[in-house]
Amino acid sequence: MDMRNFYVLFCMAAGGVAFANATSPVHNRVIDFVPAPGQFVNAIPEWEEGDDADAMAEKAYCYTAEDGSMVSLGAWGGYITVGFETTIVNADGKRDIYIEGNAFDAANGVSTLSTGGSSEPGVVMVAYDMNGNGVPDDNEWFEIAGSEYSNSIHNYEITYYRPASDDDDIRWTDNNGNSGYVYKNQFHIQPYWPQWMNNKEILTFIGTRLPDNGKNQGDSDSPYYVLERFDWGYADNAPNLKDDVYNNDVKIDIDWAVDKNGNAVKMPGVDFVRIYTGVNQANGWIGENSTEVMRVMNAHTVDGRDGDVDESIKIDSQVLADFLAKYPNGNASVSEISNDNVRIYVDRSGMVHFSLNEPAVVQIFDQAGRLCHFSEQTEGECFVSLADYPSGLYIVRAGSAVQKILKK
Repeated sequence: MDMRNFYVLFCMAAGGVAFANATSPVHNRVIDFVPAPGQFVNAIPEWEEGDDADAMAEKAYCYTAEDGSMVSLGAWGGYITVGFETTIVNADGKRDIYIEGNAFDAANGVSTLSTGGSSEPGVVMVAYDMNGNGVPDDNEWFEIAGSEYSNSIHNYEITYYRPASDDDDIRWTDNNGNSGYVYKNQFHIQPYWPQWMNNKEILTFIGTRLPDNGKNQGDSDSPYYVLERFDWGYADNAPNLKDDVYNNDVKIDIDWAVDKNGNAVKMPGVDFVRIYTGVNQANGWIGENSTEVMRVMNAHTVDGRDGDVDESIKIDSQVLADFLAKYPNGNASVSEISNDNVRIYVDRSGMVHFSLNEPAVVQIFDQAGRLCHFSEQTEGECFVSLADYPSGLYIVRAGSAVQKILKK
């Protein structure tokens, strides 16, 4: 058996053991891995003949879930999406998500910038599994608005064009009338176009373009770029450790999330994280900005490091109810179902009764934010039994109406 394939299988098996025996803080799957063209693409993780998108996602999981390994997301827009065994709770006053990268500070004497070094910031997106289907839907994503949010270009779109030859630079155009290249260099000679997407003539990405952070501290004849870090809110933006403990600058607060209109969002927690390269810049001989990602972790652990998830931290039921009420259709522009005359109540037998003025999706969440029931109900009177559910507080959502109920 090829050693790389053995490594993939070993990682998958190890992940399975961790999943069965403990609530690990580390992401337990890579849902999709779609890098843009770049100098490390097809190398970390390594593409081999016959690998398709699923195989590359499995390899990306192995590379990222193992401490010290990483994947490259390529140029602007390339992304990875990960999921977790349990919801990462949005805890008040704490940073909730820890994302490892390979950023480092400048060596002594190299940079006059106090924040210099090598930072290749990645934009972070977060999603709460509102419908409990186990995958992130388009309307469930919210952006983490880091320190450069107001200085960035939003709704930025870039298209890369597959080159005629693997030796050619890769051309791109954007929706602002600009164009350029992902340049080949002498240090990395493998194809820069993701080979498992070689049947695609173009690759298009949409998102937030962060400001350029590469500063040329050399000259035009001998360029030397230092990649300056941003203040907060991005992946691969600061060293993973500080004084031998997890660097707080690497952590993400879920309360930094905003909706598509830039409004602050109070999310109950996060089930999925997506990271994409946020800077579109060529930096001389060191190449394009390309975010690298290692482990993505729940920051709420028992011992503050790699221990099990601290399950004493629970979702705030009021935050969950308010979130579902404010975003009945998620982060999407869809006309809301009117909640006029919608009546929700629970009787002594544990039956939840609904009076709906039009068809609606009914969801019931427990106090921890777990989806207990999902159904599509018709207009009129309907009911859902909670008889077999334990006593406690539940949050019921019918269309755009959200209500707390207490089952005794």
